[in-house]
Amino acid sequence: MDQTEAAFPILVAEDEATLAEALAECLRQKGFQVDLARDGREALNFLEKRPYPLVITDLVMPEFDGLTVLRAARQRLPEALVVIMTGYASLDSAIGAIREGAHDYLCKPFKLQEIEVMVANAARLIQLHKENQVLLRRLEELTAKLQNLEIMPPGSGSKAHWPKASPAFSPYPLEMTLVEGEGAHRLLVDLERLHRLYREELLTKDEYRKIKQRLLI
Repeated sequence: MDQTEAAFPILVAEDEATLAEALAECLRQKGFQVDLARDGREALNFLEKRPYPLVITDLVMPEFDGLTVLRAARQRLPEALVVIMTGYASLDSAIGAIREGAHDYLCKPFKLQEIEVMVANAARLIQLHKENQVLLRRLEELTAKLQNLEIMPPGSGSKAHWPKASPAFSPYPLEMTLVEGEGAHRLLVDLERLHRLYREELLTKDEYRKIKQRLLI
């Protein structure tokens, strides 16, 4: 597993000892950091200490149930992915979990391979979310720089000029040049990240177009 994917902690909340140990061991072998809670109260105690990008919790547990753990996890970290496990599968419980914001829903018994696939997909989403946040911060930086950029016609002595643009899109019909900023390499990296986020459907077509236009200014 990629080192970046395995760099985040996972909370497993399961009161069935055999299954809990099997899940924890399986995930640790894949390189993940795993904290194991034996019931709902212990899960909430873990969540008070640190946020978890991924939480795997049983639906029915002593003290507090899985939906309570789900709410606490997402309150601690709104983008947290929470997977609900249950041996009492029903349409109502599935709908309830989804409405509460569950990322996935697994019915017992299940194979450990199912957990492995689910966690790998979740790790990929978590990594893409991180890249999305980096890109959005970069966009905010560029927007702030553009807002503070002093614009003057060529020959005025200023180093800050807009690129060549048609009169329909620029208040300056004359040919202008933009001062070299962060460099072509960083721009290419940002555009590559942007395109990947769009391919993964984490950005709409309109969001993709607007951010790309902003980066290219």
